[in-house]
Amino acid sequence: MPAILDTTLREGELYRRFQPELRARIAEALAEVGVDRIELTVDYPPRTTERDVRIVLDVLRSYDVEVVIHGRALRRDIEAAAKYDVDGVGVYIATTEIHRRFKLGGISLEEAVKRLEEALEIAKAQGFSYRRATVEDASRYYFGEEGGLEALAEIVNELGEAGATVVSVPDTCGSLTPPQAGDFIRRLKQACRVPLSAHFHNDYGHASANTVEAALAGAEELQVTVLGIGDRNGIADLYEVAAPLIDVHGVALKLKREKLRDLYSEFSKLTGIRIPFRHPLSLEAQTIRAGVHQSMAINAPEGYVPAGKIANDFDRVFFEATTYLSKRLIQRVVRSELSEAELREISSEIARLAETRGGELSSREVSEALRARGYEVDESTLSRLLKPQKAYILLNLDPRFPVREKIPEILSWSEVDGVDEVYGDADLVVVARLVDDVVERIKRLFGRAILRVRTLIAD
Repeated sequence: MPAILDTTLREGELYRRFQPELRARIAEALAEVGVDRIELTVDYPPRTTERDVRIVLDVLRSYDVEVVIHGRALRRDIEAAAKYDVDGVGVYIATTEIHRRFKLGGISLEEAVKRLEEALEIAKAQGFSYRRATVEDASRYYFGEEGGLEALAEIVNELGEAGATVVSVPDTCGSLTPPQAGDFIRRLKQACRVPLSAHFHNDYGHASANTVEAALAGAEELQVTVLGIGDRNGIADLYEVAAPLIDVHGVALKLKREKLRDLYSEFSKLTGIRIPFRHPLSLEAQTIRAGVHQSMAINAPEGYVPAGKIANDFDRVFFEATTYLSKRLIQRVVRSELSEAELREISSEIARLAETRGGELSSREVSEALRARGYEVDESTLSRLLKPQKAYILLNLDPRFPVREKIPEILSWSEVDGVDEVYGDADLVVVARLVDDVVERIKRLFGRAILRVRTLIAD
């Protein structure tokens, strides 16, 4: 069973720095999901501080999760990590010629390996049970670095003898394809006596798939972040690695599969980093647009959405009322039985209406169109089937009201995607999907403190 090492609070912070309290909550959420290891950056004052580390360690003490501190292959970084009661340390240096020449001042290969070995010996002497050596830019050996994979395997084995409990062999420049990633790990496994850790960058969009292939090839540790955030365009995404390994390949992992959706939702709300449309957990991934797909998915959504996602991620699928709207959906929301001819006529009319209004209709517009023709509409079914509209709810509030005390409650609502305090024409902006009377709930929450409320509908 491969271990999941989440490095959102190390690699991920190369994309965005988080405030200490937010780092603590992210760490806690990751531990609640059940990742095996959480990685932090060693404190580099003033860039990062001891408080940045300790506030996270404090919230993790009650969880069954290993904490790893990442630093350079230098004595001072390892000794800085040793100040904390953590399970392990990860040390790194590059051994390829391009990195040694242009980043490390022209040191020799032997010197680079020696630095890693000395760092491991120090880490072992400090009592760390987990000791990871990272051979930065390791995939370049696959592409012909002098000595090829045989040379890399020799380095890995030497590091194992020096005290490494696991060796990371990153695809630092993100060049491997999924078949190559599997081959890379498989061949190293045959030649190496020490467990391997997979860390793939996403320069060609292959990081998550590469990590899945690495797991199937025998990698013992998989490095991921939430939403794949990291340097450049990131590394492997936690969900995109864990979900297919569990759902498709039947790989046993420690983490709680059913909690991943909640983790991503909370992370997005707290950090303001939106889940992109192409991500498997986005609202778009939950939405079916093609009419022929809608016709089937009304009764059997697993025909288009994987069963594992329906069971763990989405309690339902949504449909869009576009020019492709299925006549079967119309029949579902109209309270009378219609002939095929009537359904075709109505669906064509709604398609034309959608075309004139930007390509998509809201549930209110569909309802009005049907009622205008004399049909009784099942409003609750219609609103449940159609994708909810996104809205920006702008609030002007009494300045004496303790606004920040209410924000955590709003963020806990499933239909709310984010909350921002702003200055200017509004005091608070709530980004939400218009379901379950969310505007009325906000009005009740703030009560008489509301001076003005406006709702802007997004396209």
